[in-house]
Amino acid sequence: MFSIRWSKHVKKIRVLGYVPSTRSCNALLDALQLTDDVKLAWKFYAAAVRSGIIPDSFSWSLIVRLLCREGNLKSAVRLLNLGIYSAAIYNLIIDCYCKNGNFSTAVDLLSEMHSKNLTPGFGTYSSILDGACKFGDAGVIEMITRDMVARKLLPAVPSSNYDQIIQNLCSLGKIYAAEMFFDKARDEKIKLRDASCGCLLKAFSKDGRVKKAISMYSTISERGITVDRSSIFALADLICKEEPSEEVYKLLKDVVERGFNPCALDVSKIIGTLSNEGRWKEVEDLVTVLVEKGFIPDSFCCCSLVEHYCSDRRIDLAVTLHHKIEKLGRCFDVTTYNLLLNGLFVERRIEEATRVFDYMRQHNVVTTDSFSIMIRGLCHEKELRKAMVIHDEMLRMGLKPDKATYKRLISGFV
Repeated sequence: MFSIRWSKHVKKIRVLGYVPSTRSCNALLDALQLTDDVKLAWKFYAAAVRSGIIPDSFSWSLIVRLLCREGNLKSAVRLLNLGIYSAAIYNLIIDCYCKNGNFSTAVDLLSEMHSKNLTPGFGTYSSILDGACKFGDAGVIEMITRDMVARKLLPAVPSSNYDQIIQNLCSLGKIYAAEMFFDKARDEKIKLRDASCGCLLKAFSKDGRVKKAISMYSTISERGITVDRSSIFALADLICKEEPSEEVYKLLKDVVERGFNPCALDVSKIIGTLSNEGRWKEVEDLVTVLVEKGFIPDSFCCCSLVEHYCSDRRIDLAVTLHHKIEKLGRCFDVTTYNLLLNGLFVERRIEEATRVFDYMRQHNVVTTDSFSIMIRGLCHEKELRKAMVIHDEMLRMGLKPDKATYKRLISGFV
């Protein structure tokens, strides 16, 4: 969709004979490089150059970012050798080498920055430190930490400000380095601020490190630590994308009980899997918690649970669930309602069935089948006058069933 819109706009610009500014081209190229369509970004860049656009320093940093996304580091370094460089470009290339574990090249580039008077900052050094922590290179960790202290990028005694260090590293996405300082603080029995734990939880979650995120959440829960909502939301999004398991179920339930509503599609997927596996107690507990917190799963989840209640002759639980949905001013889908109506008539709960049907009509969630269930059920209970009223309403609404079904339906009045 994005590429189609882009193509239309470019064609319009060409037809009108306009040459977009470098700034506007940079803005679009920046947006494109954030998507997964790197090929489209290159096409746009080629079109911009053909239109006479002259790249500026920001343009070159975006081009290097694209090269790094492709893993084409040789071409990125070639630009440096051609004299196209800036601190931002060096940072990108160094970061990419560190993610691949190539610290010797990263350190060489760091030296080049110093020789060109491009003073590397905290972000550049933390890229090398993060990569070294990820790959467990103790020598590089010691060297870079020492250099950062010497350049006053880290305090001489890191333990004096572990919170600030951890939070700064998390904000830059340097999670392995942040984790190292977190472990140091724990080993040295230094109490960290709640915000530091929240930053790590969010960082682990966004990076998809499930075990680390769950472990951090356990620590937060055990210690009664208060973290911001964005950290819990990040965790909820992560666990909802995981394969459903006992651990995921318990964690999701706990997160919801804290008042955080996960993505409806993801949580419905988990409930669906639990339903297919016949783990009805877990489905019931999870749906109950969600509804009590004002969060309604998709129709399939409610439908499967109501069907289970009805088949298990536990119609009271189905009615209770509906009452909770009613209080929220919401409703089931029509398939679920028809299951509930059938279940109520099987249990001869006529008044309750009528009340539910009235609620369905108020919310315009009725079909021919809904009317047929009510008419058959009321006729069976010899409530012919009520059945006739509903029959007449069905005809007025134009919901008369096919000829054969209608013939069977009205036979109940005889």
